Amino acid sequence: MSSYFRNYLFVIAVFSCGFSFGQENSITGSVFDTNGEALIFANVLLLRPNDSTIVKGVITNEGGNFLMDDVDHGNYLLKISLLGFRDFIKELSMGTVSISIGKIELSIQNEELDGVQVMGRKALYQQKSDRLILNVGALTTFSGNNGLQVLQKAPGVIVKENSNSISLNNKGEVLIMINNRISRIPQAALMQQLKGMRAENIERIELIHQPSAKYDSNNSAGIIHIVLKENTMNGLNGNMSLMAGIGQKEKFNGSLDLNYRKGKLNLYANATGFSSKSPMWEVNHFREYEYQGDQYFYGNQLVFTNPRDHSLGLTLGADVEINTKSTIGALFGYTKSNMSGYDYTSVSEGTINNIQNTNSQYLLDIDNPNRNTFVNLNYYSHLSDTKSINIDVDRVALDVQNFSGLSFVNPPEELDMLEADRNSKFEIYTLKGDFEWEMENDSKLETGLKGTFNNSRSALQNRNRIDGAWSEDETFRRDDQISETILAVYGSYQKKWNDLWESSVGARLENYKYELDDVVNGNDFSTDYTNLFPVARTTYSIDSIQTMTLSYNRRIERPAFFHLAAFYLLIDPSLYVSSNTRLRPAFADAVRLAYNQGSFLVAIEINRTKGAISFYNTVDKEMGLQTSTPINFDRMNGYLLTTSFPIKLSNFWKMNWNLDGAYKKVKDTSNRPLPFEKGLFTVTAQLNNVFELGNSWTANIDGRYMSPFISGDQIQFQYHYMNFGISKRFNNESTLTFSVQDATATSGKDEWEYHQPELSIKTYGDNDFSERVFQLTYSFPFGNQKIKEKRNRKTGSQEERDRM
Repeated sequence: MSSYFRNYLFVIAVFSCGFSFGQENSITGSVFDTNGEALIFANVLLLRPNDSTIVKGVITNEGGNFLMDDVDHGNYLLKISLLGFRDFIKELSMGTVSISIGKIELSIQNEELDGVQVMGRKALYQQKSDRLILNVGALTTFSGNNGLQVLQKAPGVIVKENSNSISLNNKGEVLIMINNRISRIPQAALMQQLKGMRAENIERIELIHQPSAKYDSNNSAGIIHIVLKENTMNGLNGNMSLMAGIGQKEKFNGSLDLNYRKGKLNLYANATGFSSKSPMWEVNHFREYEYQGDQYFYGNQLVFTNPRDHSLGLTLGADVEINTKSTIGALFGYTKSNMSGYDYTSVSEGTINNIQNTNSQYLLDIDNPNRNTFVNLNYYSHLSDTKSINIDVDRVALDVQNFSGLSFVNPPEELDMLEADRNSKFEIYTLKGDFEWEMENDSKLETGLKGTFNNSRSALQNRNRIDGAWSEDETFRRDDQISETILAVYGSYQKKWNDLWESSVGARLENYKYELDDVVNGNDFSTDYTNLFPVARTTYSIDSIQTMTLSYNRRIERPAFFHLAAFYLLIDPSLYVSSNTRLRPAFADAVRLAYNQGSFLVAIEINRTKGAISFYNTVDKEMGLQTSTPINFDRMNGYLLTTSFPIKLSNFWKMNWNLDGAYKKVKDTSNRPLPFEKGLFTVTAQLNNVFELGNSWTANIDGRYMSPFISGDQIQFQYHYMNFGISKRFNNESTLTFSVQDATATSGKDEWEYHQPELSIKTYGDNDFSERVFQLTYSFPFGNQKIKEKRNRKTGSQEERDRM
């Protein structure tokens, strides 16, 4: 552990005294076989010992000799490899003197290979100048997890499933990007999509804190990029995964990947599905306030008994190589999901001056089916060895329905039932073109254009049943038509000045038009913004494994579609959660300074957001209503200190720590009768233990603790949790995994509170969606396993699917 304290002292010394420059030396040697014959074209790689990333690389000449010069001080791994021979690996410590390895003999690998099989294990976490990478494929015990569970284990990611929220370092909602396509489907639908995604299909998760100008400028918190595994095998092959689990109710999920490659044609398909039943969820809301000299209290307890959650997804794709430089492709996707349940119990009780004045019981039915389809057409071409273009045309269609029915067990007078029914339809078209030019002198130019055209309609209807007859409640009727156009152009330039300095600068110019047609009330609304979003980053390489990075960017947070479109949550007749058609975009500026030494990271970030979007929680005292509505807060400022580092306790036990300390302050005066201002310091500790048990057995234990944090005008608290898994990999590359998800049965627990004493209002509550689940997963590959390169497919439409 002392080495990490030395790292901290080194960072302080760098900040206070400036940078120091190390001397550079060389490594030489000769490579032969066991018969003394010189080996030509052997690969000689210099690797970082923490994560095996490549520092330098050369090949041997006709005499089997190699020379690797300009090597900075530090510790390394020297790896020498050649097809048909066993690898040679040696630890090196480079000081002020050049090193001669001498004569190295590679022994012949006796096994006869049908094809080439490349195997290796990446570090669980990798640090880059602009992102932190969680290598899901590095840990077989992730098998059986769904995409949402994997996200919960990513450092700094906060998943609140009950409110369909995913945030990063508590800076707000993030953009979710899947294989370079940013999702714009509604958060509730996105949650279902992530639940249907299997960990076996995820290669890595990239937490991009300050995206470049190439990416959409939406969402001030950054981007979470989920990179799915790509099948690079020739012929017909695939992978299947099956999971069965039991908590207090049964769980099932599975996935099937198929890939066929022959000549210039590549066809692929993926099918996923899950079905889950849960025993009981709880959601509780309370309010206390003073009105006309009296003290009021009201509480509602909602119990979800045996909710059902299921999803089915299908993806079909094809790529055809027109010639050696150009490829066209088509991609089709379909997902269908539903969360439903019946006869949930909702109990409410109210008092005035501690004397009961209301006591009501209800039965709640919910049904939330949604369907999502997308089609993508893609053209990619190498214009030359240094230039390429990528063009995408996309269409996304989404149909979401939300039904809730509240039946009175003891009806007040004639009213015995309330129903809320919403139907939302979205249609999005995206046109996108990117140009890349690898220029001389280690520089790169990227430019592009993008147009997004969205049309949506959300209709909301509430009905009352009085004496068996239904009538519509006109108070809650909504019919909103939204038209949105986003036109963007960007440019960025990267330059490596020398072995020490590397910089990038870019800007994205966006024009955003929003028009609301309020069919029912006639409260039409429109807005038009044109903004420039600059990005700048410079990196200084202290030596081969140490870097300092200073970056700045400006981003926008546009309102989520379901914050704008017609929405009403029916849980209790006096609890009103609704949308806001007049939300404006928020603008955020962030500066980040980071120090890396291999997998060790220390970073400081300052971010300031004007017009931040969050929920305003209060009480309408005259009507006796508890309300929650999204608004534009005046300001939200944050200060973040984060550190991440591995610890190797033994040859079989490795730890990965992620520690965050953050201070966030919220201020709002424009939307309230009295100003609201609150700040809070939050500490987060996340730990992942990996155990290499031998004979292809791997185990892991992970968990997280987070102190209370501020979100909008609420103080929230998420309980700690812990997960366990053990996995066996067999000779045929299949794996069998047993895991215990949420071993402490606490990951779904959280509490919240809004308190403004000046107004004599306090609203608070808690919920529990936790369930300890034991699950067994078997995953196995099949078909031809020979390696052949496959292009990295980049498309454009999902950049539009996250805000919905």
